[in-house]
Amino acid sequence: MIRIQKNISLASLSTFRIGGKTELFRLVKTPEDLIVTIEWAKKHKIPFRVFAGGSNIVFPDEGLKGLLVRFHGGSLKISNNKIIADAGVPLMKVIRTAIRHGFKGLETLSGIPGTVGGATVGNAGAYGHSISEVITRVEIWDGKKRRWIINKACGFGYRESILKHKPFFVLRVELRFKRGDKKELQKKSGEIVSVREKKYKPGIKCPGSFFKNVVASEVSRSAMKKIDTTKIIGGKIPTGYLLEEVGAKGIRQGGIRIPDFHGNLFENTGKATAKDVKKLADILRKKVKAKFGITLEEEVRYF
Repeated sequence: MIRIQKNISLASLSTFRIGGKTELFRLVKTPEDLIVTIEWAKKHKIPFRVFAGGSNIVFPDEGLKGLLVRFHGGSLKISNNKIIADAGVPLMKVIRTAIRHGFKGLETLSGIPGTVGGATVGNAGAYGHSISEVITRVEIWDGKKRRWIINKACGFGYRESILKHKPFFVLRVELRFKRGDKKELQKKSGEIVSVREKKYKPGIKCPGSFFKNVVASEVSRSAMKKIDTTKIIGGKIPTGYLLEEVGAKGIRQGGIRIPDFHGNLFENTGKATAKDVKKLADILRKKVKAKFGITLEEEVRYF
């Protein structure tokens, strides 16, 4: 018999602090518990959804029917220059472990919230590097069996992977590292965390960067003529720059506002709703499209 909670606040489960209630809820910490829970839901014909850290999600105002499963926690193993981590392990725990062992490759992702599984699905990255660079393979459950998928089969792209679109459940991630200087890695990590905390102040109710940055090579020539090319970093046009150019800073919609220090940050000022978020996203998307001819894509996921 598995323990199920009822009528849990969705707002309490995400960094955005938005959403109604979920009819049923269960926290799982291991791949095995995740599989058991999903099989239980299927057996009882209960619709279910799975999420992890809750740092990149906009939950619905009306709440969710059925079972919401949170995969958060688990363990990791270190072998030579590899780490195998359960998908629910916080990404920062994996990064700290890597740095402690002198493993190079994840330090630029320091300060990014969420789990290693969520980071893998969305191919999280920062400062020109992505988690896919150190992933060797991902263990998934397809509803019938567990199996490993090698890096090349994951279809990693900018904030993208096939794991976003296939009916797979990520169970574990294997990462391989090069050796680095422990002190240098710690210094780099600390510097990046300090920069992130100035942008995303501790306790701020937001899902991180709201829209994806724009891949410059995918932008039309006519649009590029309107872009200040000195703003392009690592082949990406920062969406914060585009939004600031259309006057996003300081804009409010209901309980959501864009702060004065960052154009690509949606902050819940207290009583924001998912409806507020979608409306403001639509307004800003139209403004950027009108000025630059570029269509922005959300980095966040609407549940």
